[in-house]
Amino acid sequence: MGATLQVQGLCKRYELSKIGKELVALDDVSFKVEEGETLGIIGRSGAGKTTLLRMLRGYEKFDEGVVEMDGVRVTPDSPWSEYRMLRQKTAFHLQRSFALYNISVIDNVIKKLRAKQTGLEDVPEIEDEYDELKEEAFKILDLVGLRDKWNHLYTILSGGDKQRVLLARQLAKEPSLLLLDEPGTMSDPLTREYLLDTVKRVKERSNISILLISHMPEVHRYLCDRLLMMDKGKIVEEGDTETVIKHFLAPIEPAKPLAPLKGEKNAVVWIDGAWKKYDMVTHHTLIRTIEMQDINIKIPRGEILGIIGPSAMGKTVLMRLLGGFEKPDRGHILIRIGTVDFANIAEYGKRSIEARSKLGIIHQEFALPPYQLVQDLFARKIGLKKFEMIKQAMAKAKEFGISDVTMDVLLRLADLPEAEAKGRLRELGLEIDVLDDLFPKLPVREAFKAAEPYLKAVNLPEDIFTRYISETSVGEEIRLAIATLMASNCEILLLDEPFGDIDPISLRVVTNSLKDLNREFGTTILVVSHQLDVIRELTHEAILIDEGVVAMRGKPGEVCDAFIERRFKD
Repeated sequence: MGATLQVQGLCKRYELSKIGKELVALDDVSFKVEEGETLGIIGRSGAGKTTLLRMLRGYEKFDEGVVEMDGVRVTPDSPWSEYRMLRQKTAFHLQRSFALYNISVIDNVIKKLRAKQTGLEDVPEIEDEYDELKEEAFKILDLVGLRDKWNHLYTILSGGDKQRVLLARQLAKEPSLLLLDEPGTMSDPLTREYLLDTVKRVKERSNISILLISHMPEVHRYLCDRLLMMDKGKIVEEGDTETVIKHFLAPIEPAKPLAPLKGEKNAVVWIDGAWKKYDMVTHHTLIRTIEMQDINIKIPRGEILGIIGPSAMGKTVLMRLLGGFEKPDRGHILIRIGTVDFANIAEYGKRSIEARSKLGIIHQEFALPPYQLVQDLFARKIGLKKFEMIKQAMAKAKEFGISDVTMDVLLRLADLPEAEAKGRLRELGLEIDVLDDLFPKLPVREAFKAAEPYLKAVNLPEDIFTRYISETSVGEEIRLAIATLMASNCEILLLDEPFGDIDPISLRVVTNSLKDLNREFGTTILVVSHQLDVIRELTHEAILIDEGVVAMRGKPGEVCDAFIERRFKD
């Protein structure tokens, strides 16, 4: 039995010209994948795993080394035509991608089989040609366990079944090597289990070679024959799966205890009879309609509340209602702004601006601009969030005839993920620079004074303040994002699944930091996560949302167990 893939001395460097530095992403990487073997690669976030996949897929040229795959040999001097041959030899399963044709399951697979024949993805019109491909497609659907849903429309499938269709299409290519990039990381636990079971079935019934990249030890335990560990662009260990995982997890810090609730009865967040009907659409095709139905939730000051549930069942919509990005069809989204006073952030104006200044939001699409200095990040965010700074901007805006309602709209857009914010601003005929023009940046010295206690609280060194964001790790980026919100006097943090791409070592540092903030400052935190271990460890209480309703609320362990055991469907 020979090797499907051999990698020898692979090196890749990137010039960070804007900050005058060089990043070594891959440093003398060598390994092989045997025929029929599932080889895993584990490592901290930023270790070089994704860069390695890009090289093996032929997306980028490497600087040194050799890649040999099923008769194809590629070097730094090889033409792009030979790099493209790597793409033909591999199948790449991206677990974040769900966009496919609004046709039956089997026709989605037939399109991929047809492309292998003609180079074009279409469904043959000649009956004999169609039947021939249909027979082949059924064999692939048997492999992934979808024969019984062969005639179902793709768009009405569950998240787990969609993952199986995507995998089936990749297998239709008859690849020499299947590349799995963080399979199931951003999926809910039930969908993740579904996908991993499918990969295991494929492995047991075929002789395909698999290279699996994941920072989740349980994924490697379930699927891998052998495991490599990467760190700072190098392979630092190779061996049996359990031994490598043990060494990988050795640096993880102990979980800090969660501060007990202080018996605070006064709610700081009150979702009062909120209804929201929304359509799920892919490529202009209506998949289904979900209705948030009469949601009533009160959250006391200082509570950390976990929010879990199946994918696409209302969790993110709830967070967008709380952030003021969506308006409920009925009901109120209330944030406390005084001893007894609440503001409804579903309405626009000065009171809503004050209420939303207390909210700090980190989205699922979270990313900080890599070439920005950390000090500028703080200076800008404080200008956009701290109510004292906002009041200065509102006074300035009135001189130009800009109303409080318009300012409220702009502030909401500023809290959106950057790509969405830019798109919404362009719809208004504006560019993102308008935010810098209206909202003053805090001077650097004052920004550092505001940041200092929160950098300490999230266990970041003071000298990080003068670094570029590109010089920080993924775990440091998330803690920086949290610290900037806290330095802006945010009292409530809304965290919408920002942890999916973080390795367990960095994740423990982040969860411990959130506990420290909660203990020291009484910060109220709402966190959506598909990682149930985070919910069990981090939160005082959890709710489970399914089909737009709160199906359960209670102790985190009990709610998580009910989700895994599917008791919430009873």
